[in-house]
Amino acid sequence: MFGVVVCPRCKRARGADLEKKTTACDCGFEIRISLSRTGFETSDARELAAAVGRAQAELGGGAKAVEAAVRPKRRSRDAFARVIGDASRGDRRQRARRAAEGLAREFVLFTVEDWRQVAEALGIPDPNEALEDLARGNVVYQPRPGYYRTV
Repeated sequence: MFGVVVCPRCKRARGADLEKKTTACDCGFEIRISLSRTGFETSDARELAAAVGRAQAELGGGAKAVEAAVRPKRRSRDAFARVIGDASRGDRRQRARRAAEGLAREFVLFTVEDWRQVAEALGIPDPNEALEDLARGNVVYQPRPGYYRTV
């Protein structure tokens, strides 16, 4: 049987085997299980891990406050904006290579028009020349006429 106990020294929640007498906290304190309150009891270790997380969130200011503080980053809906953002650093060759890899990641097969749109936004002077350089360097290839893909 497992349970959630709180360290009296550092106030951190910890999972423990309730059949044992003591458990060690990360701070070095030895917690006596028989003297401490158990907030949750279960026989499943997976449930215990989730319970320890909930208990630690409650100790840290409440679960709702913790959930509100951790918001996932919003992803841009425009695939071209994502590719341009990823490829905007480095010299011209690095930008061109990252742009081709980003287009292949987003669309698998990309057209010359897709390439031209991204290349112009990145400031690559001649998009057709850059695409030919990538093809000569075995970074991209043409599986069908007019469509490109990274190697």
